[in-house]
Amino acid sequence: MASVATEGVASGPPLLQVRGLTAGYGPVVALDGVDLDVRPGETIGVAGDNGAGKSTLLRCLSGELDGARGEVRLDGRLLGPSPAADLRGLVGVVWQHLVLPDNLDVAAALMLGREQGRLLMTDVRAHARARVILDDLGIAIPDTTRPVGTLTTGQRHLLAIARAVSPRPRLLLLDEPAAALDRAETAHLERLVGRLRDEGSTIVVASHDVEQLLRLADRVVVLRRGRVAAQLDPARTHPDEVLAVMAGHDPSSVPRYQLGRLHSLTNQLSTAGRPTSDDPSAGLDLILTTLGAALGTRWLSLHLVEGDALRLVASVDLPAGLAAAWSALPVATAPDPLRQAVTRRVVGVDADVGAHERPTAHTRLLAESGVAAWWAVPFAGSHGVSGVISVYLPQAGAPAPDELELVNLYAAYAAGSVERDRLLGELTARNRLLEAVRDVLQVLAGPDSLDDGLRAVVQTLRTVAGAERVGLYVRDGTGRSRCRVCLGPDRPTDTLPTGPSAVLMDTAPAALMDTAPAALADAALGRLADTALGSDQAAGVAHVLDGEGGESRLWVRLTDLEPAVALVATWRGRRAGTDERVLFEDAAHSILLALERERTEVARRETSALLRSRQLQHEFLARLSHELRTPLTAIRGYASSLMQPDVDWDAASRSRFLHRIGSESDRLRRLVDGLLDFSTIESGMLRLRPDWVELPLVIDAARACLGSRAAAVEITCAAGLPPVWADHDRLEQVVVNLMDNAVRHNPPGTRVRVEAVADGPDAVRIEVSDDGIGLAVPDEGSRMPGRRVRSGAAGATSGAGLGLSIARGIVTAHRGTLQREPSPVGTRFVVRLPVERDPLVADAAELAEVTDA
Repeated sequence: MASVATEGVASGPPLLQVRGLTAGYGPVVALDGVDLDVRPGETIGVAGDNGAGKSTLLRCLSGELDGARGEVRLDGRLLGPSPAADLRGLVGVVWQHLVLPDNLDVAAALMLGREQGRLLMTDVRAHARARVILDDLGIAIPDTTRPVGTLTTGQRHLLAIARAVSPRPRLLLLDEPAAALDRAETAHLERLVGRLRDEGSTIVVASHDVEQLLRLADRVVVLRRGRVAAQLDPARTHPDEVLAVMAGHDPSSVPRYQLGRLHSLTNQLSTAGRPTSDDPSAGLDLILTTLGAALGTRWLSLHLVEGDALRLVASVDLPAGLAAAWSALPVATAPDPLRQAVTRRVVGVDADVGAHERPTAHTRLLAESGVAAWWAVPFAGSHGVSGVISVYLPQAGAPAPDELELVNLYAAYAAGSVERDRLLGELTARNRLLEAVRDVLQVLAGPDSLDDGLRAVVQTLRTVAGAERVGLYVRDGTGRSRCRVCLGPDRPTDTLPTGPSAVLMDTAPAALMDTAPAALADAALGRLADTALGSDQAAGVAHVLDGEGGESRLWVRLTDLEPAVALVATWRGRRAGTDERVLFEDAAHSILLALERERTEVARRETSALLRSRQLQHEFLARLSHELRTPLTAIRGYASSLMQPDVDWDAASRSRFLHRIGSESDRLRRLVDGLLDFSTIESGMLRLRPDWVELPLVIDAARACLGSRAAAVEITCAAGLPPVWADHDRLEQVVVNLMDNAVRHNPPGTRVRVEAVADGPDAVRIEVSDDGIGLAVPDEGSRMPGRRVRSGAAGATSGAGLGLSIARGIVTAHRGTLQREPSPVGTRFVVRLPVERDPLVADAAELAEVTDA
């Protein structure tokens, strides 16, 4: 058994001792007399080919495999025939094929089997504890309520590690931990293992990735056919030596297998996940680096064919001057090796750069950079030659056959990498389109208003499609195109007018178009909308028009019905392609559905408003009919009683009857006057006779109209109230109505408070409040009256409720407001009136200021 002494590993008695461990599966021997010591805090890497016994060794150490022969001691304790029970809580394991409860959420999976005592942990404590564990390990799983089955592969592996190390076990076993992870997830895993190692955890890692083991482990144990073939120090070991031991060769013979190693490494690089950058040069640089190591040269470059030009996308140690000159080369004027590689698809060779009788600028630049010979090897893609790999040498000479074979091998991997990047780019673009369509559907079906939704949709279309301008246009009754939403580089979203009547552009005046580039662009977009709205071609189909200066235009007419709607867009410097056509057609269909839903909703609201209006009118007429019948019935009853020929009424009775007839007649007159006032206000024919009015006088006069009920009213007027320009009688009618409602429609003993104060420098406020039973009123915008409702009763106390509507109409005619405001008890109305300056006083004040100046 080959071995390399290790330094710097943990000292002291072993935590784990394995002696003569043998295990198998039927006639197959997986482990054959394995001896192994693992000290506390040591990280051991276990390497080996498939079938070498790596996973079997971990199964024996974890107690998962019964029937193994040999001796295993953990912390000096000999494990019995069934070691699983002896190792519970002492050994944590993360298997290559994860065993996780996919039906549980993250917190439940992490806490499963870790409940303390006989009581289960509450959900709140479980999620809080899971959050602490994940944050402590730096594992980015933000939502602990997410089901385990919905996690990515990397997140599942990290969750399995979190389960294995919480709480910290004496021994942590990892079986191929990075087998299914991408590059970023593998780096995160290695950082986590490194942290556990630094904290003193004892770890055994089994992996096919030799370089990963050399990075993580303090010692690498190589298994071959169930036996320990070597124990190597990572600080002094090259990956080639590990591979040689795994293959059963002497490490000194590693150079014979260099080509196979590079082949495997390049295959790994070319089949790895797409780099995080959209530039394919990241992966190509790695391929060139390994090719340079295999050839023993330090100058390489890789060009991609783009139309009739070659673009330098990757290079290794290329001199700065040569890299600048080689960055972009027309194929027709490129140096001979490059031109031959692209046009003739053969390897172009310049075996002696300095031997040309007529040196060109390219050969002189190569010679000045120290290049004596170079050759270019083409590689093909799905559309012909896709690129060229160039190898530059400091000594003259033609390439050897094995060197060309090696370069062709790497060129094939480069071709695969470029083709994969192209396919992934197409897939990414298609996914962006699908995500954009999904976003459009979600926005239009969401709770936001349609105007906000359309603005968000147009912004999404402009961003995803890379359009310069996108607009949604509607043709109105005059036949002109009106923009509902329009976005461009000089039109921020939040400054755009929106709504069905918003107009961003009709036909821009020539002067405006000459001085405002934005208006000129909007005018072009509007003309495109006119073309779309006036077209008789099928709706829902995208049409692309090529304009001047490389501009491309696209339009989709949403519907053949009126009002016509069109979605239009413009691009500068490129042509709209098939993906953009599909995206705009799908978006147009979704927008059409949203507009139809808007029209249906408007119709539904109008119908609901009409039904509500009819209901209110019916209720109003019913109350009015009742209020009119009540005095008429009383008048008729008392009059008929007085007219009875066979009854001789005494003077007191006749006086009482006549008094009731008079009071009911007054009540009827007030109702009729109220109807006339309400009709006048509704028709907009209310006439005011304004003059300067003192509010205290108006309020006192209004209280006097209450008669015996005036005692329940308390008046407070602030000192120095300015006069208001108003109709005294109409203003008194408002205050009388509010006071009368507060007194007459509340139980006896209700107190009414009237307060008049200044409301800033330009307004006054009159508040009428009571501590009675409250008032049920319609919406502020409704013209129908309100009514008093007793607490716990459904019906009104009395009154048709015209007074409040009349009062609101009078206050509105004075350019004021009448509103009901919240009150802990009873009802509170607030009247706000503007204070207008006397023109003569204002002129005199201004004249005085001028004179003083």
